[in-house]
Amino acid sequence: MGEQRKILCISDGSHECRTAVLFGAERAMRNGSALVIMCVINSADNSLVSALGAGVLEELRLEALDNLQELSQIVKQRTGIVPQLFIKEGEIHQAIRECINEDAAIKTLLLAASSSKKGPGPLVGEATRGTMALGVRPIAIMIVPEELSDSEISELAS
Repeated sequence: MGEQRKILCISDGSHECRTAVLFGAERAMRNGSALVIMCVINSADNSLVSALGAGVLEELRLEALDNLQELSQIVKQRTGIVPQLFIKEGEIHQAIRECINEDAAIKTLLLAASSSKKGPGPLVGEATRGTMALGVRPIAIMIVPEELSDSEISELAS
């Protein structure tokens, strides 16, 4: 029997991120997958880090950890699943590619589309245009709408 399949969600603190994580948790519970939640800290601008100091980067790490732990608690209370949590530094596309390339069990990237007038969000926009290069192997990309109720999330995830 192969390794347990994994669903990858990206945590950025947005409302749509919560929707994606809850949908991913419900989906993982129903199909026996594991859930991975990753937060990316954009430390690519070294001049900014240098100007503001390493303390700011540490604050960003702590905020990311708090956010991930909060999401993890919600997931565990709702589904009993304990998600794998990752914090990566750098550019978000590169971090997603690295995560997918490092873990062959990741089979799905799950995103939620914002309902904002500004559009669905940069990752969703790239995914729908086919311009998101995700790694050395193909994976599925699932996109769920931001404005789902808890009952709609449960119904759609089944």
